[in-house]
Amino acid sequence: MANCNKLFLDFNDELKITSSKIEKMKKARENIKNKIIDHFKQKAKYDFIGTYMQGSYRTKTVIRTKDDVCDLDLGIYFKKIDTEVSTAAVLDQVYKAVEDVTSIQPSKKSKCVRVYYKGDFHIDLPVYHFNKEEHDHPQLANRYNGWEESDPKDFTKWFNKHENLKQLKRITRYLKAWSNNTEGKYPSGLAFTIWTCNKLTTNERDDIALYELLKEIKSSIESSWYVEMPVVPYDDVCSKLTDQQKDNFLDAISDFIEDADRALKSKNQLEASEIWQKYFGDRFPDGADEDIDAKEVALNRIAANIMSSTAYTQKDGSITENVDGVKNKPHRNFGG
Repeated sequence: MANCNKLFLDFNDELKITSSKIEKMKKARENIKNKIIDHFKQKAKYDFIGTYMQGSYRTKTVIRTKDDVCDLDLGIYFKKIDTEVSTAAVLDQVYKAVEDVTSIQPSKKSKCVRVYYKGDFHIDLPVYHFNKEEHDHPQLANRYNGWEESDPKDFTKWFNKHENLKQLKRITRYLKAWSNNTEGKYPSGLAFTIWTCNKLTTNERDDIALYELLKEIKSSIESSWYVEMPVVPYDDVCSKLTDQQKDNFLDAISDFIEDADRALKSKNQLEASEIWQKYFGDRFPDGADEDIDAKEVALNRIAANIMSSTAYTQKDGSITENVDGVKNKPHRNFGG
């Protein structure tokens, strides 16, 4: 089998947000917060209490897309909002607060206001009403359907309880990168995150772990497309996908599983990496044009010879068990 675990780890690093972009996002967050404070400080019907960076940024599964952009969720929280104020009015007030924060006009979504930072990222601003004395969970403003119970912090807590958090984050990023590299509508990043949390089987190799997860996801959606949010509001996060979109994704994941199996069975790492690149794009690194597993076996055999004092150095510099060479001195360095 072509072991591509190191290539996946390198790919994971490629998907991470750069330090310079993180600094830009921090400045953008503070700027937006200050705009919100200034806008609402004279409005008696509102009691702004702060912002909360949530979603994939909080779970550390956000990725840089192939166009080198990313998206963030910054929750806007109010302790008090007069009952006479509609959710649409609340969202419109937040829009007014940030409409000149960049040179690009923000957009009004059903559950947030979106602020654009051209060529870098965009920040979604969902709005919450949360008074602990009145609510068990935050109330999210839906422009068309009023207030809906939603708790991003509870989702982060649920996510962070996974037994293998590091691999969970990497595998989630790979699935998002696959979606980003593909044309057409795929399940949301939230759906991929929930699937990964619920169905990931830990493996020392990310390529194998991903392959096994893909099979689990396919098996699951062949039975039911219902993917429940694990915290309030406990809704189906795939409910908006059309039947055609579901069929297209089922075909896509079936192809991915078949090719992932070929990649794992390949003896040549370069050949295997070219298969993975079909799904992840050219940001996935090229492998070595050799049988990596055979090379590892050979190196382990040499190491065993050295440790057992049966190693001989040949004229070409190679170390073997061939007694025609020069016998190596006993190895006594055991680390520490």
